[in-house]
Amino acid sequence: MRKLILILMIMTINCQAQKDKIIEMTGEGYSEMKYIFARIVPELTIEKELYKGGMYVTIFLMTDPKVTPEDFSPGTEQFLDSYIVSITEDGDHYTGSKLYKIEGFVNAKILEIKESTYPNFTIKIEYGEFKNRKTKIFKLKGML
Repeated sequence: MRKLILILMIMTINCQAQKDKIIEMTGEGYSEMKYIFARIVPELTIEKELYKGGMYVTIFLMTDPKVTPEDFSPGTEQFLDSYIVSITEDGDHYTGSKLYKIEGFVNAKILEIKESTYPNFTIKIEYGEFKNRKTKIFKLKGML
């Protein structure tokens, strides 16, 4: 019986220690973040481990009206693509990350993410219209 009472007391203490709250993220500083989250295509997110777990790269594809010229595709809702690249060390997503934005592609597709010399790596992107595809390699630097 004592064990049961002790277990119930511990459970009650743990439940009271957790306080749920909702923080509305409005105002200055949040508009760009809201724009990015609204434009991300979640099913096309890529996660890659580099340097035997020493670095983790997460790449989010987003449609990007802000970088799309007005005359890009008249009468349609087609926009250029951009990538948000988040780099963390050792998979520790809570201490911060290094962020890059690679922008302004038509029908973008990542072909390769490749290590070079630590903490550098490359991302090879294919883009362009169906009959006129191009590739470009971007060199990025992770966290030190």
